[in-house]
Amino acid sequence: MPKVIVFGKSKRKTRKVAHIARAFSDLGNETLWLNAHRIRRWLKSWANPYILKRIERFAPDIVFIHNMDLPLAVLEKLSGTHMLTVMYYHDGWRLDQLDEVAKWGRQVDLFLENAKGLHDQFREVGIKDPVFIIEGCDKHEHTIRKAVLPIWKSDVAFVGAARPDEPRIQLIRDLSQICKVRIYGKDWQRFNLRTTLREVRPRGYAKVCSGAKIMLGIDAVTTIEGHWTNRLWLTLGCGGFHLTNYIPGMEEVFENRKHLVWYHDHDECISLVREYLAKPEERKRIAMTGYAYVHEHHTFHHFARKVLELCDEAMRAKRSPALEGGHEDSPH
Repeated sequence: MPKVIVFGKSKRKTRKVAHIARAFSDLGNETLWLNAHRIRRWLKSWANPYILKRIERFAPDIVFIHNMDLPLAVLEKLSGTHMLTVMYYHDGWRLDQLDEVAKWGRQVDLFLENAKGLHDQFREVGIKDPVFIIEGCDKHEHTIRKAVLPIWKSDVAFVGAARPDEPRIQLIRDLSQICKVRIYGKDWQRFNLRTTLREVRPRGYAKVCSGAKIMLGIDAVTTIEGHWTNRLWLTLGCGGFHLTNYIPGMEEVFENRKHLVWYHDHDECISLVREYLAKPEERKRIAMTGYAYVHEHHTFHHFARKVLELCDEAMRAKRSPALEGGHEDSPH
């Protein structure tokens, strides 16, 4: 089994990088997870030599980089070695970052992303072969947890920040006129909307899913094929009934009104909220079907297994030029 070193920050709200690192380990790979951002904060100018020394001592076969969470100067030092460098970029909706992302994407052996609709844009900034991959939930942490306290209970719940000029503001206002809505996130007071909590972590998210009749999805960007937020995975993974905006390509992964329900515009969303508030048994059926589906097919363990398969293919391709020349470079 290949040795894997994982670089990335793991935010308290999602713990995504921690889930990915654990998945690699659970699959039998010796795994080391390092937070380069934290190392740089503490060691400052000594950080890069320290990170390189840790890499040298661990001697990984695969260097997995979440977003741009490895200093570029360190990544450049790894170029041409036996180690396979892999970058997973999941913020494709932030098109203003693409030129910066390309500085890393052009250096790695394998560039993974969850925005199939941006392949042309990735190539335009010099990333040769972007590979689409979808995420999932965590089989250990994302599960059904019973909500007892009133702060978790609502007709409709939305977890996410408020941002100006986004449709979520008006949609939340309009839904609040017809049912009990709870908001969990930052900056809603700027729009005279009250939040129940400013932040929920994985256990809290599961309780929101348990206590809400409808978990609402309202993504900032809805036009990029294959790119939806992890709100969807967290909700299905925690057994919530998810009503979310449609994203192109969603039907290739999910079945509407079986695993979740999607809407296309503001009015349809309100209509579907009215419909499903009156169908408790149907909500439960869809929620449980979605829960079973993602835990059986789309967890971070499935994600890690797919990454390892792609790495195996990339390693063979990386070795092939040397083999064709009659020799293979010794690993160092």
